[in-house]
Amino acid sequence: MQFGVALPQFGPKARGAEVGERIRAMASAADRLGYDVVWTAEHLVFPRRIETPYPYGGSFPYDVNDPVLDVGATLAFVAAATKRVRLGSAVVVLPYHHPVALAKAIATVDVLSGGRVLLGVASGWLREEFELLGVPFRERGARTDEAIDLLRALWTEETVHFEGRFHGLRDAAFSPKPAQRPLPIWIGGDSPKALRRVGRRGDGWLAAPRDLATLERAIDEVRREAESAGRDPTRIGVASGGGARSVAELVDLLPRLERIGVTIVNVPALFWSETVEEAIDLLEDFAVRGGLRATAASP
Repeated sequence: MQFGVALPQFGPKARGAEVGERIRAMASAADRLGYDVVWTAEHLVFPRRIETPYPYGGSFPYDVNDPVLDVGATLAFVAAATKRVRLGSAVVVLPYHHPVALAKAIATVDVLSGGRVLLGVASGWLREEFELLGVPFRERGARTDEAIDLLRALWTEETVHFEGRFHGLRDAAFSPKPAQRPLPIWIGGDSPKALRRVGRRGDGWLAAPRDLATLERAIDEVRREAESAGRDPTRIGVASGGGARSVAELVDLLPRLERIGVTIVNVPALFWSETVEEAIDLLEDFAVRGGLRATAASP
């Protein structure tokens, strides 16, 4: 199993002039302690009033005035402050971006970091944000599928020919290619369409917090979709924290998470703490109790 942690790149802990130091401290701690990936998240612009139901239960957990730092810029900043930890997004909302521009930004960070990017994407949920950006909400799934295919074409083909519903390229040259061949694309969301997308297109699934029984059923659905598409379901990763509410609870959950197929355990230290300093202390605690120090010391 591998282990991931969110960075204070969004929400109230991203406020103020010292946010760069907080991000650097959290990322450096994750790098030093043996965590495998640090995660960023994306919103581009908020409506003053959110009426779209939050898809993961309850109301949207952040104030619309809270900062959300740019994913690509943040990952480039973190790449320069770390040596080995992977640089993840959970998630980039693909319909918000032109795939060529996004492919350039992500490939650049991957090259500069020595091949450490893990791109997590999703189709999005906030209707009002789509409206502010002028992107048709009803097209978000189709745009996401096409963008995934175009990203992979840009990152792997020397001469790119692509004819899609929303984007087309002919005799195009794109560089730099990512350092990773291939650069992994993980997919978020928990609707039936999102799980189908994971099984048919994803290198992994970014699962929202949920009870283990629901998580296990969803993983089984992803695997069925992969098999129906002729893919090996055992090669599709799963990232989840299992809904744990403390370090001790998460440590106890590790065997069950591994049994049902979770490959990256997310440690939600920021959500268990009031400050980044407290979150780093929790990362230290989990690293000892969860065996990460051995991971960091291994070849």
